[in-house]
Amino acid sequence: MESLAETRIRLPTGREAAIVEALRFCYDLSETDAIILFTLLRGGEYTVDDLVQKLGLSKATINRGLSKLVEIGFVQRTREQRSRVGRPRYKYFVQDPRRVIERIIHDFEECAKTFKEELERLLEAIEKERKTSRES
Repeated sequence: MESLAETRIRLPTGREAAIVEALRFCYDLSETDAIILFTLLRGGEYTVDDLVQKLGLSKATINRGLSKLVEIGFVQRTREQRSRVGRPRYKYFVQDPRRVIERIIHDFEECAKTFKEELERLLEAIEKERKTSRES
């Protein structure tokens, strides 16, 4: 199955873009961050070590991506119950994949609305300027 991070959509211009490009634009997520997110969206709880093994990425890369995803609110973490002393370990997961996807959809819609409004203001300014230059 094609990775969600690699899924491409055709834009009105005919250009193809990956979902990850929109995620990068809206949330400053790297392709690696998106891969981690899509892995967690599929379900399950993972430690950093689990994700290192599953994705073949470095621990530092996984930690950086998880921190960003937790900060954005896409991913939750819970402290792993351990019987021995030492550094706490965490399990990372997506509580409600539907909520995360719906939030992304909403944010994309808001982004498009903001661009539309700004372009409408630009058009008004251009039309006003052209009308003023014709009158003089």
